[in-house]
Formats: sequence, structure tokens, C-alpha cells
Amino acid sequence: MDRQFLEFFGNFLLNSAKGQKQLEDMTRWMKKDCSGFDELTDMFQRFYGLDGLPPDSPDYAKAWQKASESFRASFNDWLTFINVVPKSELLALEEKCEALKEKIAAQEETILHLRNLLNEKGVPYTEAVQGFSKMMEKQAQQFQALMEGVGKAFKKDGD
Repeated sequence: MDRQFLEFFGNFLLNSAKGQKQLEDMTRWMKKDCSGFDELTDMFQRFYGLDGLPPDSPDYAKAWQKASESFRASFNDWLTFINVVPKSELLALEEKCEALKEKIAAQEETILHLRNLLNEKGVPYTEAVQGFSKMMEKQAQQFQALMEGVGKAFKKDGD
């Protein structure tokens, strides 16, 4: 967090202890891109070094934009520091969570449908696996018989 933010926000918090109206003004001020409330705007300009620039100069707009971005970034850092999630992030996560819930529900429905189809039609793969297994056993027996025959043939010649 930058020094100006801490000074500005610290000063604001001290001043807001004097009245709830300032806090309400601050909320409206931030929603209107940090403009519209002269007292807060003056304090912001003073802490961010904008009070020396004429508002109609081209440098003022750039400096105001940079100060606003710095303020918002520091404000988000401060919210993170005190373990608060900005509402925009919360809403984005809630939306993502709802989308995932819908996706899970659709996938569960598909899985259930596929299981029901398998139960209705039987599992042809089970029959194929059983047939393959029987064929392998038969081939193993035939190979064993062949090897025994070859073994007997060599014993007779060697005796």
C-alpha cells in the first residue's frame, strides 16, 4: 500500500468517526469514480499531490487517472489485509459457483441416464471380456498341451 493511500484513508477514518455521513459520502464518492463530493475530492487531491495542477490541464487527467488506480489498488490491498473480500469478487465467485453447480447437476443427470441405459440393455462389454477370458484360458491349455507334446518328443529321442 502506498503512503498517500494510508494517509488519505487514515485521515478519512479519523474524520468519519466524527459522523456517519462522511462514510456514506465516501461510498457514493467511490462509486462515482472519486468525484462529486468537494470535501473528499479536495482531500484526495491534497494527499495524492493533485492540488497543485490546474484541473483543465492535460497532465491533470493523467495524474488523476494514475492516482485513482493507485487508490483503488491500495484500497483492495487494505481490504485483503483486514480479511475482507470486495463485493465484486464475491459476486464473481458466487456466479462461478452457481455455474459449477449447474454443470455438476447436468453431469450427474447424464451419468444416471447412462447407467440406466447400461442396466436396460445389459453390458455387452462384460460378455466380450468373459468370452476373451475363456478364449485365453483355452489357448493357454492348448499351449500347455503342445509344450507337453514337444517335451515327450524330445525325451523319446534322447533315451
